Amino acid sequence: MKKKITTVVLGIIAIILIVVVSTHFQNSSTTTQSNISSDKWTKKSFDNLKIGDFNQDGKNGATYEQVVSKYGRPNKKNKTKSGNHTLTVVSWNNVAGDYTGVTLTFMSQEKSTATARLTSKTLLDSKTINLAKKWTMTAYNAVNLEDSKSEEHDGDALADLTKKYGKPAVLTIAKIDGKTQTNAVWHNTNGGANGSVSVDFSEHNTAVDKKQDKLR
Repeated sequence: MKKKITTVVLGIIAIILIVVVSTHFQNSSTTTQSNISSDKWTKKSFDNLKIGDFNQDGKNGATYEQVVSKYGRPNKKNKTKSGNHTLTVVSWNNVAGDYTGVTLTFMSQEKSTATARLTSKTLLDSKTINLAKKWTMTAYNAVNLEDSKSEEHDGDALADLTKKYGKPAVLTIAKIDGKTQTNAVWHNTNGGANGSVSVDFSEHNTAVDKKQDKLR
């Protein structure tokens, strides 16, 4: 089950990355729009935004229409098909504080996005990257993962890793089968700007999986 959940989360993240990198690459399914609201995203408003269950069509999650009415039209929008569903990934850059962007994924069984429900949310934060301790291969190998056969939830906590290595550059939160799943990605590595550390966290905010790229 853990492998299945991780695969779904990684799939969501892959879709989100399409929008994140679309600053440099444009295609027919991506549109850029002017924001019509003076309301800015904050860490508090991001935290309070309710997400629905990915495996229940986003049930009880905020609707696309509700979010747009408060924060205006997104700066970028991308649609993709996933089975019988349409996933709409949108991003805003009207964010207060140290954060640089908010990206949301909505799910709908209809072509219209107006009533699509929120299934994941991503916070982008690259401004504090130089203040954090750099990830090394030794540090990465030392990250403790939960024992899937244990109920102790003894994997390293997201809060503890944040204290050591700073806020993640990308933080994605989704709900799958009633459980909140979090993925954190850091780019402050000794492999330079191209290096990364990605850690998946359970609903207890303890590490369950990890991967790295170009660490030394």
